[in-house]
Amino acid sequence: MIEIGPMTEYDPEIAEAMGKLRQQLSSRHDGSAIAREKIEELIESPYHDILMALDDGKLVGMVIVSTVIATLDRNVYMEDLVVDSECRGKGVGGQLLEAVKDWGRQKGCRRLEFTSSNRDGKAGARGFYESHGANVRETDFYRVELND
Repeated sequence: MIEIGPMTEYDPEIAEAMGKLRQQLSSRHDGSAIAREKIEELIESPYHDILMALDDGKLVGMVIVSTVIATLDRNVYMEDLVVDSECRGKGVGGQLLEAVKDWGRQKGCRRLEFTSSNRDGKAGARGFYESHGANVRETDFYRVELND
């Protein structure tokens, strides 16, 4: 049975599994363990969480959630939703997405926002999000790299 919940303390085995999951999400990550400092920063922040999907204690999915506070609204922003390739198609992603929505509601957020790539191999993600009620917005998404 899949259990979804926030990561509450650093665990080196989970950090290792997170690195492997992150590599499945993006080839930019080499699969190494996620840094303890990064994990602890997310755990300690009142505005962020790491939600994990555990199957008998084994990490099979995760997502990073953040509260974005603006002048008129408070929204939840989702980053790095990933389910282990061996567990895809079994409802884990849907459970994580519902947990994100619940997390946002508990934080007083009005809406969930996130981006997803149009790159090759990501068509399944787009279909997943649309099948769970997400609407693609016509918008220009900008990024400025702060480190050269």
